[in-house]
Amino acid sequence: MRKKLQLVATLTLLAFSIKGYSQRYLNEVFTSVTVTSDVIYGNNISILTGTPVASNLKMDVYEPVGDVLAARPLVIVLHTGSFLPKVYNGQPTGSKNDSAVVEMCTKFAKRGYVAVAADYRLGWNATSTSQDVRTGTLLNAVYRAIQDAKNCVRYFKEDKATTNTYKIDTTKIAVGGLGSGGYISLAYASLNQVSEITMAKFIDFSLTTPAPYINQALSGNFDGTNTTPLNTANYPNHTSTINMAYNIGGAIGDTSWINQGEIPIAGMHCTKDPNAPYKTGVVIVPSTGQTVVVASGSYDVERIINKPSINNNAIFNNSVYTDVYSTRANLINDGYEGLYPFITPTPGSPVCGGAVGPQTEQGSPWDWWDGATFAAQYNAVTGTTNGAGANCLQMSGNPDMSAAKGRLYIDTIQGFLNPRIVCALGLAGCVANGIHENENNSAVDIYPNPSNSNFTISLTGYNTIQRIELFDITGRLVKDIAGLNTQTYSFNSSDLQAGIYFSKIILNNKKEITKKVILK
Repeated sequence: MRKKLQLVATLTLLAFSIKGYSQRYLNEVFTSVTVTSDVIYGNNISILTGTPVASNLKMDVYEPVGDVLAARPLVIVLHTGSFLPKVYNGQPTGSKNDSAVVEMCTKFAKRGYVAVAADYRLGWNATSTSQDVRTGTLLNAVYRAIQDAKNCVRYFKEDKATTNTYKIDTTKIAVGGLGSGGYISLAYASLNQVSEITMAKFIDFSLTTPAPYINQALSGNFDGTNTTPLNTANYPNHTSTINMAYNIGGAIGDTSWINQGEIPIAGMHCTKDPNAPYKTGVVIVPSTGQTVVVASGSYDVERIINKPSINNNAIFNNSVYTDVYSTRANLINDGYEGLYPFITPTPGSPVCGGAVGPQTEQGSPWDWWDGATFAAQYNAVTGTTNGAGANCLQMSGNPDMSAAKGRLYIDTIQGFLNPRIVCALGLAGCVANGIHENENNSAVDIYPNPSNSNFTISLTGYNTIQRIELFDITGRLVKDIAGLNTQTYSFNSSDLQAGIYFSKIILNNKKEITKKVILK
């Protein structure tokens, strides 16, 4: 009951706050958006047809109408599609024109960002009977897409240095994607060492002399800034540095790729996603059900990145998020900051009269499409009349698919994601969570956190705790414990509702440390 009361109170507070105040980047402050379509951001070698051929890389650029800011942050959105062309992949999604991508970019632009929907090179052998072929060709498809995403970032740095057409602040860039696009953004953030592509799981042992699936002598370096037989360098004089990555339903090749000092990552994921594992599991070919590779989804990415030994999400943990989306996430994400789990309904009755079998777990409920258009496109591509069945198959994993449903999910994604983008990019609107602990030569630990009952605040270092003030999500002081002079204090939380609290810990040297506490 106390969870429901806290959620209602937070929703009421959020609604009141939005009515009274709009903050650029956190809220939609522009009413309309202009889109420049099919901008060529580079040219590189595609193997989609089986024969390497140079092809243009295109993007759509979304900008807020009436914006006078001379240097604007950039958010790139990468589409899903299993690294194969739309419809050819058996799916109604797979391009920069996907409904969810258009909606994401439009909402970002209305908040004051320049948003980009970028296509990238596609192509791998998903139907091979050899797992080595499937794994190797998919890994190379992901690798090429990473290079393209970095190429896109460098395009805007080149633009900034020359014509400045898009008025981008190239020190403030976030890259992310949906589904396959999430695979790309996670690898963008973490895949940067040769040792990471020469792990045993990425070696083709079917060869007479085993070798990595990815051959950098052929495919180029991680950034794609050198010319090789399968890579053309684009804007090699600029860096590919970004400030943050985000993942919506994708996975990382291996969590060992995540190392200290890399960028923060936010992840949003369906907990029972059948295609990209929420934790760690086997990635399958959606159209055939065949095994490709073991990968790790948002839960394990955020679990690893929040470890004290890595702590790449420190900017998130050192910030205050009082929005309803963060409140909800922190009740169900096991305390891993930056993670929003989507708990989708249990599969129900078969769709389309049971013609394609039972419903499956949902993995991308933010997607929607026109079923008749997809069926017609499928028939044209395959030369069959199976389009209606293909559409039913896709709806088995999204049975109540609609624009209204998709937009609700995207509203949640935006509501959770934007406060973290604001902090990671250093934009106005980020609320700092107290001071850094190392300024006090002291460190505070709260455990267990999240907590189902009582919790303990423990201080290490040369100082002592003199006073603890506990505030709820509205800023109301709910507990004030003075005259302590101790390094450990245990709270009885039986009289507190579930939700997010902030403990202000006042030390004997007059310094203050603010820590977030989550009560379930």
